[in-house]
Amino acid sequence: MDNKVMERLISFASREEAFRSLAQRISELIIKAQESKGIAKVLLSGGGTPMPVYEKLSDSSLDFSKIEFGLVDDRFVPVQDPASNEGVIRNIFKNQADFNLEPMVQNPQDYAQSIAQCHKTYLKFIHGDVILLGMGGDGHFASLFPNDKPSAEGLLAKEYGCLGTNAPSHPTKRISTNLAFIESIEHRILLLTGKDKLDKLKASTTEGTPISYIVDKLTEIYYAP
Repeated sequence: MDNKVMERLISFASREEAFRSLAQRISELIIKAQESKGIAKVLLSGGGTPMPVYEKLSDSSLDFSKIEFGLVDDRFVPVQDPASNEGVIRNIFKNQADFNLEPMVQNPQDYAQSIAQCHKTYLKFIHGDVILLGMGGDGHFASLFPNDKPSAEGLLAKEYGCLGTNAPSHPTKRISTNLAFIESIEHRILLLTGKDKLDKLKASTTEGTPISYIVDKLTEIYYAP
């Protein structure tokens, strides 16, 4: 496992350097997609770690009218809730008038409807260009968690889709893309910070954590201690 991780690991001395380099890399991939397809399709993760990357992207000179953004996963809460990935990301890009983000929580009063709607609206992101993933301390990625039956189904599903999963912490209801969906994206990038998470990634196959299902399919791993 160590060798497989190390082959794709891009390590930086500082987090700021990692964030800056990753933002530049994503920008390059977006421009390449725009030049070849006319539009770039990008899926973003929530959590605190990637937010500095998004801040740098929001300050860039990218043509946001030719980017369709989606979410890797989200918490089933209203967009105004501080826990909403959609809300946090929208706030970061608020100064970009052409920023376009497809929600996952279409109706914060109806969980099943939001999941069903996600299946439809997210079809356009299948075989997209870039997905930025993170990993939790328990080895989860997206909202695919250990010891959760729906998450296990999402890791094994053969068809692309979105599903509802159960997080071990509040808010427990989540909506997530499944593994097949994530693997359809051309550039699958993982961002890690902290030696403990790198060690968790290296041990993932032995431990059988969710991240072990995709570690061999990651195209790049950006890491800073």
